[in-house]
Amino acid sequence: MTVRLPVGDERQISDKMTNGHNAMRVILPIMLAMVAVLSYGQVQTYYVRPAQTDPGYDVSEDSSAVSRNTASQTNKLVLFLGGTGSSPSNDYNALRLFAVGLGFDFINLSYPNNVAAASLANDPDPLVFDKYRQEACFGTPVSDDVAIDSLNSIHTRAVNLLLYLDLTYPADNWGQYLATSVTLDWSRIIVGGHSQGSGHACYLAKQLAADRVLMFAGPNDYSDLYMNAASWTQQAGATPVSGLFSYLSLNDEVVAYEKQAVVISALGMLAADDSTHVDDLTSPYGNSHCLYTTQPPGSVLLNHNVPIMLSTTNTAVWTYMLTAATTTSITPLSGAGTDLMACPSIFNISFHLTSGDIPAPRTAVVRILDASGREVEQAIGLDSEMGTRLSPGSYVVLVAAGKRMLHMRVVKE
Repeated sequence: MTVRLPVGDERQISDKMTNGHNAMRVILPIMLAMVAVLSYGQVQTYYVRPAQTDPGYDVSEDSSAVSRNTASQTNKLVLFLGGTGSSPSNDYNALRLFAVGLGFDFINLSYPNNVAAASLANDPDPLVFDKYRQEACFGTPVSDDVAIDSLNSIHTRAVNLLLYLDLTYPADNWGQYLATSVTLDWSRIIVGGHSQGSGHACYLAKQLAADRVLMFAGPNDYSDLYMNAASWTQQAGATPVSGLFSYLSLNDEVVAYEKQAVVISALGMLAADDSTHVDDLTSPYGNSHCLYTTQPPGSVLLNHNVPIMLSTTNTAVWTYMLTAATTTSITPLSGAGTDLMACPSIFNISFHLTSGDIPAPRTAVVRILDASGREVEQAIGLDSEMGTRLSPGSYVVLVAAGKRMLHMRVVKE
């Protein structure tokens, strides 16, 4: 039987994220001051087991959490994919309820999520991440690391759930997100995810033209063996790069921020943007789509979970990611107020870094990535001359000094 609850009966927010070795569930009280847009009776929540949508699913599987706002509608759906080991019926409730308060329909989808993307980092197969994503998203039998058929794929599970919702609750207009009985109308769908789920969300959007993509604490498809981002991240996609939004923790202990930045760069996001520290800023964050935070984890315990925890900073970022225009702008990297300034030469990519208010010791880690996201050179120090041995082409320079980050696209001619 499907359970239907108004938001007034959802007494707690529970978030559980796992990586390959850690699992937890954190319960927080609902902070009505932050979710003031929600009122009793405005939000309907359904918990639907996969077996209710198709008899081929295991009856013991966890339910998808489905919510909608009865008073306000954007006619857009957030299709959300949780991280490794997460429970859709218990986790990510803060984000789900907040998005619904803004008028979005929201599905936290139940899907096989027991294999973490980061666990593949040392696999010798250069296409291991591509195969993993393809099988998880579409059920193509190509991966040695997961065993997911078409019925259990993310795409089929989402279609079956929406067919069920449209049939069971016809007045709720869930059918608007179906193009046919076997395909989704991706123009109305915001696909998002946390950790493992962020990579699935982005991979789906590579194949299908989604409204936008929201990536929290990922994607994490970085090969330690090849020191490069997954092949699929570097390929052109159906959803334009301007529709991608990333929100990371600088202090992520599950997958290092520097590795996540390589993946973001491989997606093409840093070619027309600069990573922006949101904690002391307000929306629209310089129109950046590459955002990061240094908020302490508090009760969520892991920095990896900070981008999806309930906080004043995060609800402002969530609103921006859900509603901002899908365009990017280049943030100037020199001039008044810049903490780190890079002045590249088109001949040898040499540049001087000014210290600004960087605390002692006044040093910086400077990395140069090629067009594929592979690191080709690294140096430590505020005065660096690099790139003299590099071939002509386009590169991304990443500078880390204290808690300040700078990204810049440079061209060597």
